[in-house]
Amino acid sequence: MTTAPATPLAEAVGLAVTARAGGLRVEGLDFRLEPRGALVLVGPVEAASAVLRSVVGIDRPDAGAARLLGEDPQALPRRPAAALLSRVGFHPRSGALLANLTLRENLLLPLHFHRRLRAAEAERTAAAALGRFGLGEAPEVRPEEVPLPVRRRVALARATLLDPELLVLDDPLDDLEDEVAAEIGAALAAWAREGPRGLLVASHLARTAAALRAPALPLPVIRA
Repeated sequence: MTTAPATPLAEAVGLAVTARAGGLRVEGLDFRLEPRGALVLVGPVEAASAVLRSVVGIDRPDAGAARLLGEDPQALPRRPAAALLSRVGFHPRSGALLANLTLRENLLLPLHFHRRLRAAEAERTAAAALGRFGLGEAPEVRPEEVPLPVRRRVALARATLLDPELLVLDDPLDDLEDEVAAEIGAALAAWAREGPRGLLVASHLARTAAALRAPALPLPVIRA
């Protein structure tokens, strides 16, 4: 009896995207990320970000196809697309922490939108996510009031809060000191090993693949 191959967590076939700032284009990108796998797409900042936005359905590719958990988010109606994306933890380059909310409010946001948990259960879930990245709590202060490493840890804890099948991370170790980057990279790698999960990461830093213990795929970048 032949076992059917697992649905890839993310894949690209002949993908072509153009960076929003213009000037750079990724042409003919192919990859397939299997469950329990990790992959670092290495290339210029804007080009790498453009690839991730295409994979999660924020932007439509110029050519080729990008699929997430076997689906094209761009081709789905609104509700199925939202249900698909709820299975993915996305960390954009900005970190996506809202400036008008405290770090704690930012952390708990996914639970308010996607889970109806009792207060005690929500607290346990948040504490476990923070502990994974070396934090005991998310302070009741605005993001700009704490150093970058704290903001990054909270943002990544939030990305894992709903126990996603896949983390899609845009330069998660950028602007961090080597020791902090190694610690956060090890935490992400440990998270991926806990189950049939995956990591898809874009980075312009050569060290990122080593920190995540993942293969690196150079992006086929050309001038637009």
